[in-house]
Amino acid sequence: MMIRKTLILLTAGLLMPMLFCLHVIAQDVENLEFPKLNEIKIPDVEKVTLDNGMRLYLLEDKSLPVFNVSVRINCGTYLDPADKIGMADLCGTVMRTGGTETWTGDQIDELLEGIGATVETYINRASGGAFVNVLSEYADTGLAVLADVLRRPVFDEDKIEVAKMQTRSGIARRNDQISQIARREYSKLIYGADSPFARHPEYATIEAISRQDLINYHIAYFHPENIMMAIWGDFKKKDVIKKIKQLFGNWEMGGIPVPPLPRVDYDFRSKVYYIEKTDVEQAYIRLGHIGGLMTDADYTDRIVMNSILGEGFGSRITDAVRTRLGLAYSTGGRYTSNISYPGYFFAAASTKPQSALLATREMIKQIKSMLTDLPTEKEMKKGKDGYLNSFVFNFDTRREVLERMMAYDFYGLPEDFLQQEKQGVENVTPEAVMAAAQNNLRPDEMVILVVGNGAEFEQPLDSLGLGPVDTIDITIPPAEQEEQVEVSEGNVQKGMTLLNKAVDVAGGLENFKKIEGVSFKSNILVESGQHRFEVAHEAAMLFAGKKRNVVYMSGIPVYDIYDGATGWKTGGDGEIRAMDENELAEAGRDLSRNIISIFRQADNLPYQVVYAGPDVIDDIAVEYVALMEDEENSLCRLGIDADGRLVCCSFYGITAFGPGITEEIFSAETEIEGVKIPMQIKRIMNGREFGVETISEFLINPELPEDTFAKPEE
Repeated sequence: MMIRKTLILLTAGLLMPMLFCLHVIAQDVENLEFPKLNEIKIPDVEKVTLDNGMRLYLLEDKSLPVFNVSVRINCGTYLDPADKIGMADLCGTVMRTGGTETWTGDQIDELLEGIGATVETYINRASGGAFVNVLSEYADTGLAVLADVLRRPVFDEDKIEVAKMQTRSGIARRNDQISQIARREYSKLIYGADSPFARHPEYATIEAISRQDLINYHIAYFHPENIMMAIWGDFKKKDVIKKIKQLFGNWEMGGIPVPPLPRVDYDFRSKVYYIEKTDVEQAYIRLGHIGGLMTDADYTDRIVMNSILGEGFGSRITDAVRTRLGLAYSTGGRYTSNISYPGYFFAAASTKPQSALLATREMIKQIKSMLTDLPTEKEMKKGKDGYLNSFVFNFDTRREVLERMMAYDFYGLPEDFLQQEKQGVENVTPEAVMAAAQNNLRPDEMVILVVGNGAEFEQPLDSLGLGPVDTIDITIPPAEQEEQVEVSEGNVQKGMTLLNKAVDVAGGLENFKKIEGVSFKSNILVESGQHRFEVAHEAAMLFAGKKRNVVYMSGIPVYDIYDGATGWKTGGDGEIRAMDENELAEAGRDLSRNIISIFRQADNLPYQVVYAGPDVIDDIAVEYVALMEDEENSLCRLGIDADGRLVCCSFYGITAFGPGITEEIFSAETEIEGVKIPMQIKRIMNGREFGVETISEFLINPELPEDTFAKPEE
């Protein structure tokens, strides 16, 4: 007992001084004084303007043996025609990947890889750009490639198609994340759905873009007077100016002014909008109105206002919505400002659906508080320190400094605009912050956008008291639509006559009814621009409602399995996942439109068979029969020639090029157990030939393993 008491006293004796020291340390941290930061100096940049109007910004830096170039181009996606949105973005990509008059895109890749260099091009909303990074000993090569890319791109068709496929992929995935949906649709509510500051490409606008469109865009805007070029690194100014003049000096001016950015007209209003997204566990709220410009008189006051209102821990929105009420992990707000067009003000939160309205009301409350509650001393310290302590990061890299300098020159801002901004923040008072809030925030005239499962909200959105709620449709428009079919007694009779003739020619209804299932093996020769590759395909299906497809990509199986109730497929990450509701529905439709499935129940189809008109397919005259799911939508259309032979099947769905029409053209019919089976299928998707499938083995009513339609093992 005595020993235990002694140990307790000893432990206490050791801990007490330690705790005292920790207390002292904590106090010292609060009272630490830091020396004043060294003054940041703008580097000495030499500016040179060539006779053709091209402007150079030169900064020698011998610290590393590297050579860098950053180019600013006076153009932008805002110049896209309304029916060809995405054109400038494609131009900015393919002018580099698509090669030049000197090198193909692949040759440029190999050349740059061999010297460890980078050359990039792009076009953003309000400007275009290019970037070069290369060892200084290869500076001439880097500049030669840059000059060729900027002046003489050829826009290879194959590379255009690759870029289009990447864009289509982005369109297909744009509704995956509720935060992405909210940002996109909120921009439309602020600037207008057709505004260049909010619009985005669709399948149809991408399909409408031709190679000539990219050439025309380049011809219109890529001229030396529209080019600002910053060069920094290990070089001699005299030598690099001489080289630039050799490469760009004979580039003739265009002489046609680039159209300015469009004006933003905004009507302040109070309105609630809703986007239904039932497959998510969170609701996402975004609310606010138009913002301002960086040249506004109270711009620096708004910088401090932003930090106090919604930027990070210690801000009013974060402290209320996240810390005090525990409604959201992610929340905040900001009044954004741009140089060339107004930004927007927003507050946002991601929360569970049952607290969506509570979070909305709390954000509105905190915004209103900025108009009435003078910032405290603590809030002012946070508001300024957040900006001032990070100010040094504006000078992280030479690239950042020079690109900012070019932007300031382009828009006519003073070279020390950023230093003036810093001084302005230092001088902001609590009264100025409140005045900025009163002049710029309109909490009673905000658009409120909520994305989520409305059935789970704690109250209907109209209980916010801001009038009727408008629902926004985010359905992705397809690239093309099926032509409408006239459903009449005559067309129904003609359609059934054509279908029955095709069944008879292919082997007869009695033989098709004997088929319960099939399996086959094939090879698919895929066409992708100038590239061709072959993949192996194995399939099995039971017409009672099950199918299995396995495609082998470089020997790796990619699964698509459906058992009538559940389904499994290989995702983009290579993992096998369960099909969602839409994928299950499409899997069932895909099985139903199989030709054998249609022919074996031709006397009792669950679809209305309607004549859909004539056409010519691969120089063969056909008449189409549509299998109508309802008055407007068809399962598929069958093209039948004058002899009753089935020539093709077309249907609307997801293709390799986005939603659109897939057309399967049949040939090489072989009789198997009394029915004619096409052993070759050519597929055309959205008007592009995708590939040819050749069947090497086809079995009718095969014996299938019990686990054929089960989830495959990882």
